[in-house]
Amino acid sequence: MAEVYCPCGEEMYYVGGGNWKCPECGEVLYEVYDEDGESTEECISLDEAALIWASHGKDEDYTFGYSEEDLEDAL
Repeated sequence: MAEVYCPCGEEMYYVGGGNWKCPECGEVLYEVYDEDGESTEECISLDEAALIWASHGKDEDYTFGYSEEDLEDAL
C-alpha cells in the first residue's frame, strides 16, 4: 500500500474506503471521485475541501465526503 503523509508531516494510516487518517493531528484525507464516480486515487484535506466547497456556493456536490458542519467549521 502507498505511503501517505499528512500536511503536518506524519505518516497517515489507512482507515478504509479510500480514506487516510493522521495519528498525530487527526486530519482525515478522503478519496476523491470524478463525475463518473470513479476514484481518482487522490485525497483532499478538510481545509482544501472547505475552500472548494465555499468557492462553489456551498454546493452539496462539492463536499468530498465531509459533512457541511465540518466544512463550515474549517472556513
